[in-house]
Amino acid sequence: MNCGVLHWSYRDFRLMPEELRACGKQVLEVYLKENFIPSIPQWFFEEMIHLRFISLAGNLLAEIPEQIALLVNLESLDLSQNAITMLPNSLGCLRNLTTLKINENKLTCLPQAVGKLSSLEILDASNNCLVEIPTELALCSNLKEITLNDNHHLIRIPTKVFTMPQLVFLSAERCNLLSLPFIVNSFSLESVKVFKNHSLTHYPLVLEKFMQPNYDALNTVEQKRTSNSSSYRRVYCDSLLRHLIFPAELTTILDRRKSGQMPSSLLEICLRSCHGHTKINTNVHLLEHFLPLGLWLRLQHGPVANCGSLPCGKTIFSGCVLGLVKRRKHARPVGFSILFCSKLCADLWFQYNCDIYEELSWTTA
Repeated sequence: MNCGVLHWSYRDFRLMPEELRACGKQVLEVYLKENFIPSIPQWFFEEMIHLRFISLAGNLLAEIPEQIALLVNLESLDLSQNAITMLPNSLGCLRNLTTLKINENKLTCLPQAVGKLSSLEILDASNNCLVEIPTELALCSNLKEITLNDNHHLIRIPTKVFTMPQLVFLSAERCNLLSLPFIVNSFSLESVKVFKNHSLTHYPLVLEKFMQPNYDALNTVEQKRTSNSSSYRRVYCDSLLRHLIFPAELTTILDRRKSGQMPSSLLEICLRSCHGHTKINTNVHLLEHFLPLGLWLRLQHGPVANCGSLPCGKTIFSGCVLGLVKRRKHARPVGFSILFCSKLCADLWFQYNCDIYEELSWTTA
């Protein structure tokens, strides 16, 4: 033991070593990697509350007790390479936690309480069985790095996650993503890696700057995995010779060449009808009592997109004018999508970008 750091990795421990109890407040960091520890006993949480760093990577843990909430000073927690199937809601009590590594486990979901980790900066949840990512993760306002690679059942990442205020890096390679967000935090986001998602049918234009240096790495759509596309909107693109999948929230998808000005969405109509209510003006959460449940949930999850015409930028919740394009000077037919709030905005965008992008035709599936 040196300066509060205890290195007991690769010691062939079959239980949590009780010798830790004698160390008490002296130990701030514990490394117990690559042992055979099957569980964490009650005394560990009660007597090791001063710990700031714990590594239990490469053990036989199947669950994490609720008592983990007692480790209030914890800053880094490494539970990778175990057999954990579920994380407790009490995890959200670790308000000082900056790094959480839970990769290479058997997690099917993350608890909603993960959104309470206000200090979290790094999350690695790769190589699990995640089906979805809770929207509450977007409440982690200090989160900078998210790694979700090799979650083969993951079909969608909430748009709000891509708009987190300090997010710098997000990787979700080799998942089963069906669609990508049309809004990202372009101010802080530096790297997005979503290659080898064989169910993706197109890429939102807002993500093109992350894809452009790696065009050759973009997957050819193989559709080998279960797509669950019945819960999504689809259109058919003649040039790409395939159906393209869009979020189910887009109940209206219009072609600028065939439709007139974009009508107001149902959400906008409801918000306007409620605008004069004094209680709603003082507390937006009271909207929950006035809007239909489906609309309220959509409002909670945020818009699907902002209008692709930069001078506009209007939020899009349920209706859009769709533009499909590919770069004129690139041989590979990589399809990009862009959403507009009206025919006028779409026409203006294509007028100013026709030299760079070629418009692709499409029909409703």
